[in-house]
Amino acid sequence: MVWLLLCCTALSACAGMGGQLGASMTVVNYSGKGYDWVAVAQPQTPKQAEAAEMIGPYGAGGIMCCVNLPAKWQPGMQLIVQTKDETKAKTAAEWDKERIPLQLRTVDVPRYEASDVGTVWVQLLPDDKVALVVSRYDPTNANWPGAIKGWPKPSLEYRRQLWDQEMRLLTKDLADFQAQIKKDSANREKYQDAIDSVQDQINRLGGRP
Repeated sequence: MVWLLLCCTALSACAGMGGQLGASMTVVNYSGKGYDWVAVAQPQTPKQAEAAEMIGPYGAGGIMCCVNLPAKWQPGMQLIVQTKDETKAKTAAEWDKERIPLQLRTVDVPRYEASDVGTVWVQLLPDDKVALVVSRYDPTNANWPGAIKGWPKPSLEYRRQLWDQEMRLLTKDLADFQAQIKKDSANREKYQDAIDSVQDQINRLGGRP
């Protein structure tokens, strides 16, 4: 219900642009690759984004406004999907020197009816493939018209990467607190509480997937 209310609000702001229908945009990433920029543009102005979003691996974005669509679908309709890969920079200096290219993909718009125009769903697929779906339903709905159904499911490899990363951070924190408790006996109770908290997080993290 909340999603529907948000969608209606977004569409109210988008509607009535140049005699066309205004649709919101939502990005759904089915790949293990993150993107700092995902946007939709018209073929005649491929570098002029109408709606944009940042998305992580196996994630789903919010409701972004707005994408213009003709009220009636036409054969051969296409939109431009802009993407920029996720940054690898670890510092501001590295980020300043990084030059990630903007990639433009021309993607076919599948058939839709005017009553379907709620959201332009941008589906980011493995191997840098992209699909578009125009629907007022989400990918889990029985009326969803797209070939790729359901929300993204993180791969085992990706879940293991997240587990390894979190375990490394927790293990380092634990070692730091254990070293501090030996140096600063006056604050032993404070460090012991921190040690117990980190150890509890490690226990809850469980074994590697």
